[in-house]
Amino acid sequence: MTLERLLRVWVVLVYAFMYMPVAVIAVFSFNDSDMIAFPLQGFTWTWYADVLTDRRFLGGFWTTLTIAFPTALIATALGGLAALAIARYQFRWKLVFIVLLLVPFLIPRIIFAVAQLLLLSELNIERSVATIIAAQVLIILPFTALIITSVLIRLDSRLEEAAADLVASAWQTFRRVQLPLMWNGLIAAAFIAMVLSSGEYVVTAFLSGRVQPLSVMVASDFRFSLSPSLNALASLVVLANCLVIVVSESIRWRARRAATNAGH
Repeated sequence: MTLERLLRVWVVLVYAFMYMPVAVIAVFSFNDSDMIAFPLQGFTWTWYADVLTDRRFLGGFWTTLTIAFPTALIATALGGLAALAIARYQFRWKLVFIVLLLVPFLIPRIIFAVAQLLLLSELNIERSVATIIAAQVLIILPFTALIITSVLIRLDSRLEEAAADLVASAWQTFRRVQLPLMWNGLIAAAFIAMVLSSGEYVVTAFLSGRVQPLSVMVASDFRFSLSPSLNALASLVVLANCLVIVVSESIRWRARRAATNAGH
């Protein structure tokens, strides 16, 4: 077997290892039986109907959205500002700024969550949706900043220099030149931030208090029971995240194409 074929087999095995559990959950979500075991007993939509009519799950989904939307907006806005600082400006301690920006990504989630919980306890701040949003923004910010930076570094800085030569102020240059060119990157970063926020469990579980987002609810239910309804719910969440990723990737492709055209 040649090296190329060996690498292809290895890639197939890696993808199978990653996605086989998800495929099994999807298969059992259509199984007409309360028992999650082979052989399958038939095909049914019952478990999906149960999920879509369960007020508890719908409430958890709504809570997830109330967390994901503000988190995505704040993380994208701060990530855009950080990306501008990294890609367009030179200043002292720039390397320190980049390192501090990436530190939340490097810290293990469990350590970060415990530290946040201790801080809230010391400050006598009650855990709520706001505390979840604040913590998630910190851990998602590095992702949004990197995505937007990858867009900015592909843009031709001569366009901004031309605006300055035409006596445009810094605000006018940002609003009329930089922002339109980085807009697709901002949208893509927002989509990715929503996916990361909706799937974040460790930090959310520590800081949620009485709030029950969907990730915490599903993880808690899986600990005590293996209901086929949970399989259906997990399949719906995976499908929704896949659709969001497809949309975000298409937007990133448009951003790269726009940057290429701007360069020419």
